[in-house]
Amino acid sequence: MENKKKAGILTLSASDNCGSLLQTYALREILQNNYNICAEIINFESEKSKQVYDIFPPGFWKHPKRMLFMIRNYNDIKNQKKDYEMFRTRYLDLSNQKFTTYDEISKEDSRYDFLIAGSDQVWNINMSDFDDAFMLPWKSKARKIAYAPSLGATMSLSGDKEEKIKEWLLDFDCLSVREDTGKKTLDNFLGKDVPVVADPTLLLGKEQWDTVAGERLVEGEYIFFYSWSYPDESMNELVSRFSKDQNIPVYVINPSKWYKHRPEDYGFHLYNHSGPVAFLNLMKYAKYVFVQSFHGLVFANIFKKKFAFLCEGEKVDFRINNLISYLNEDAQIVRRYEELDKAISTELTYTSKRFEEFKEFSFCFLGNALKE
Repeated sequence: MENKKKAGILTLSASDNCGSLLQTYALREILQNNYNICAEIINFESEKSKQVYDIFPPGFWKHPKRMLFMIRNYNDIKNQKKDYEMFRTRYLDLSNQKFTTYDEISKEDSRYDFLIAGSDQVWNINMSDFDDAFMLPWKSKARKIAYAPSLGATMSLSGDKEEKIKEWLLDFDCLSVREDTGKKTLDNFLGKDVPVVADPTLLLGKEQWDTVAGERLVEGEYIFFYSWSYPDESMNELVSRFSKDQNIPVYVINPSKWYKHRPEDYGFHLYNHSGPVAFLNLMKYAKYVFVQSFHGLVFANIFKKKFAFLCEGEKVDFRINNLISYLNEDAQIVRRYEELDKAISTELTYTSKRFEEFKEFSFCFLGNALKE
């Protein structure tokens, strides 16, 4: 029997976030199916991460309005957490041992030939649940690979840990980042050329995403609206107006994200399941899709939807700009209702020569990184 090499992936697998878990699933599948690597997700949940995604985080009672919201919607939010946990159990091959610190991981990493950090915002040092563990800050016999980590909006790694972070990152055998801004930051910080590679979700075939999405959950025509937290009243109202004009209902997910506004205020239907499977299913079968997140944009393209990326301000998030530019989809950026018709009616190719070359480069990077 062939003795396969083994990889441990350290990423945001403890996050109750659709994009975080879908990119985790995608990277593991790619390693196993494309490179014959036995890959598992290192089951890491720091204390900070646990607090961020707890239904009742420490000190929540200090914010009466939020406390009342959580209590009133406890059952819905509890079910949301179950949906995310179900996805981890069913689709992520988590290590049997659970870790809360990188010291614990370092004592057990001899089982791996490769340690892979990424993707998603694992190197966003300003993220509320960032942890040094994501920079693999221990000496290891395993080959260290950074695959498409994002620095988020972090433009500088200077500070109290500047020298330590530089030491940790230079200890990687293969470095890459997910966005051009991250590349610029790391190029300057490390004094070396760090390549940009594609988010893992973009490398997995549509057929496999179809399998995870499953059979249609909502009958009839509907609009799927997905946002990281549905924060913009003007964008919520834009979707509501389009729904009324088209006489098509709107479905949304994740009750915990509706703290600032309520779905019923806009006539939206809060679907009774959340998490990655509901996200994929509602995305796949929707007639129209409205998104306000990086992975929302990714899957609107994977499932070839008529969609709009909603942007309240004039400045588009740089992570979105990166992907939009690769796909030539500037017309999909919508800031006001008058721009919707063009976005929805535009015939999209969902690809480009540049985008296909980008994916091919990303596969080549992974292939070379996995050679010893």
